Amino acid sequence: MMTWFEAAKYCEETYGVYVSYEEGDRFFICPECDEPILEEDWDREDLTHCPVCEFNFITGEMEEEDEDEDYDYD
Repeated sequence: MMTWFEAAKYCEETYGVYVSYEEGDRFFICPECDEPILEEDWDREDLTHCPVCEFNFITGEMEEEDEDEDYDYD
């Protein structure tokens, strides 16, 4: 579980992605989908994955969706 700053720093050090630490324009680039992850869009402090593509920064893998979760068997 990490804050935006922790995720940005981790991705910068681990994946070599670009991070903007400028006040009012803080973002980093997702190492998987290349989308900017804005600090202002980081609405929770417990994320470990990209909110766009679900890439897990820690494991280096995509988050798997539980396909059975939304399926109605009736």
